[in-house]
Amino acid sequence: MHDSAYHIPEVDEAGTASTTEFLQVNCLGYYKLEKAKYERYRKKGRKDYLLIYNHIGKAIVRAEGTDHEVGSGTAVIYRPGEEQLYQLSDEQPIESYWIHFTGYGVEEVLERLGIAGQNIYYTGQMEEYSLLSRMAQNEIQAQRRGYDLNIASLMIQILTLLSRYYLQSGFTGKQLESSNRLDLSISYIHTNYHKPITVPELSDLAGLCVSRYIQTFKQRTGSTPKDYLIRFRLLKAKELLRYTNLTIRQISLMVGFGDQLYFSRVFKKLEGMCPSEARGQVM
Repeated sequence: MHDSAYHIPEVDEAGTASTTEFLQVNCLGYYKLEKAKYERYRKKGRKDYLLIYNHIGKAIVRAEGTDHEVGSGTAVIYRPGEEQLYQLSDEQPIESYWIHFTGYGVEEVLERLGIAGQNIYYTGQMEEYSLLSRMAQNEIQAQRRGYDLNIASLMIQILTLLSRYYLQSGFTGKQLESSNRLDLSISYIHTNYHKPITVPELSDLAGLCVSRYIQTFKQRTGSTPKDYLIRFRLLKAKELLRYTNLTIRQISLMVGFGDQLYFSRVFKKLEGMCPSEARGQVM
């Protein structure tokens, strides 16, 4: 699955730079694939900025002439003229988002958010990112009054989200290995949320005892593994409610709830409405 939207038409691979707009989104998109081999390489970069957010899976990226393998929950920012490489490291599930943007105010925004000094940012998985990206894509495609201002605003929200997750993560080089193990367990939730999942199963993936895993997981996400799983299932349920005509029972089963009544009870408790009331609403 892949999709994209273009605010500024692509004339060539060089992209577009703007000196008249404070911040402008040129184009954006995402892809979600089970297995793929892919490489995007630009020796001289582009005229605009590029943000890549790797939500699930591993990739090779180049920063300052050196190749790095990055995992789930990693953002990469390339500035105009910087050499760019994004390469899938092996045939595995991948979910990734990209945005090309420009404007005379970009550097000011990056500086104020504390994300101006490097290319690679370990953020952990940002569940809100997909919603903001989808909202920006919908704005570009619909082109309603003021859409260009709205997508610029959404771009600032995305950069702010990245900054907050990066600063909260507090990663150091020595912490990356254990952090990647935790990310593996979170990726497992995102891939297998429709199946029965136990906390001991997740703690084994992270290489931690159950109590330590729960503590570490909560420090990273703000939730216990059980609560995180429930909320992720509800996130997927809301997508199905909005974009499909499946019955409530079908949706509850597809997102991992074996009991429709329990699903409806949990949904109303956490979302403030019944699943039927949420159908078709803008998320």
